[in-house]
Amino acid sequence: MEAAALCRDSLLVQVDGDWEWPAGQLEWTRRQTLEHICALGYTWQLATRARERRRIALTILPDAPIDMLVSTLYDAATVLAEVARATPPEARAYHPAGTADAAGFVAMETDELLVHTHDILEGIDNGLEPSEHLALLVLDRLFPWWPREAPPWEALLWANGRRALAGHDNPGATWLWHCAPLEEWDGTVPSWGPADNRPAGRP
Repeated sequence: MEAAALCRDSLLVQVDGDWEWPAGQLEWTRRQTLEHICALGYTWQLATRARERRRIALTILPDAPIDMLVSTLYDAATVLAEVARATPPEARAYHPAGTADAAGFVAMETDELLVHTHDILEGIDNGLEPSEHLALLVLDRLFPWWPREAPPWEALLWANGRRALAGHDNPGATWLWHCAPLEEWDGTVPSWGPADNRPAGRP
């Protein structure tokens, strides 16, 4: 919940700003990016132990105030955290990047929160700057190949295709998580295949 609180508090400062501007390198506006975070379906996937992607008939109100969306972001993350806490360690559910356990879903949510909040804030100020602790938690769980010589937050932005890192190729839009349990990682760096298989919102 540390990440959700950080993102909520950072975004609330910008409630009265222009939310129709592009969010960082994304094709989405700042508002569309915030709506995307609110609509993440990880809770439903994990709670139902889904074997394929579940499409839930829930929508974001088109005229919802920004502060309501920010509150929804925090509440949605809280619900996932509580579901994950009650989930047996052996439980798994579908994600396009792999069959994830509860820790994998929480890490993906945290990555989405941190990186997309950075996207929204980029260009307004210096973007989001989470603690080294938060960045390390996500890197070690989802990107076990990350370059240890790099500052963790810079490495996390690089792993998500947002930032160049000296001595390392930028993964661009092909970056991919390892969301299955870490003991199942085979030591290779995964990537998305054809562009039409990638999730929306890639830079």
